[in-house]
Amino acid sequence: MNLILISTLTMGGLAAVFALFLSIANKKFKVEEDPRVEQILGYLPGINCGACGYASCRSLAEATVKEEVLASACIVSGNDTVQKIAALMGVQAGSTQRKLAFLHCGALQSQRRKKAEYEGVKTCQAANLLMGGDLACSYGCLGYSDCQASCPFDAISVNGGLPRIDAAKCTGCGNCVKACPRNLFTLEVLDEEPDYRVVCSSLDKGKKARKVCKKACIACGICVKVCPFDACELEDNLAVIDERNCQRCGVCAQRCPTGAISLNSLC
Repeated sequence: MNLILISTLTMGGLAAVFALFLSIANKKFKVEEDPRVEQILGYLPGINCGACGYASCRSLAEATVKEEVLASACIVSGNDTVQKIAALMGVQAGSTQRKLAFLHCGALQSQRRKKAEYEGVKTCQAANLLMGGDLACSYGCLGYSDCQASCPFDAISVNGGLPRIDAAKCTGCGNCVKACPRNLFTLEVLDEEPDYRVVCSSLDKGKKARKVCKKACIACGICVKVCPFDACELEDNLAVIDERNCQRCGVCAQRCPTGAISLNSLC
């Protein structure tokens, strides 16, 4: 018999045997998945951002069904999604507070002084390692868009070298918080009322801070003096607003000589 034909029949026979073996093994060792996994997966955003601590939305769905996490474990989902997952699992969901990212730097690139020409890798992480890149302020935004690249929801744009956060798209996943090497992002509870915030992170004394940035807090203490509710104070040369006392009168923002206090930098 032709050698090629023999080889073909032999390989075909082996393939048939292996296919039969795999079919039997699949049926015998098949693990039935809880149908609730697919249901929960349908509720989740499916972006696999990792903010929950799991590698994917499916992994979180599986953990939820196993009751390893709470129904509210997905921090980027809204309250409606949490309620649906809780109802499916037969547990109490409770209420959730939506959080948004907030940037503690308000200076455009044109308002920051440079100390040199940076020609290294154009990322914030790389520039920060190399003596802070070209920025004279050691606390300000470097402007190389690491936060924008890390956002899976396209909620961050960079204009004039300064990130802007789209409140309608931001889910509070926290990826920008992790991406920023200068820790300029925090997650803040979304409030329907306007909030006044300090858009500066410099701990330098007033003269030095003003020298390197036009928008810097210069620790002049005017906000502390004019606030009628004792909601402003200075800590390490930086103004701080106590949200518990703040009545949102806006006097501090109006009197700040550098504009380091502003009304919600969220767009």
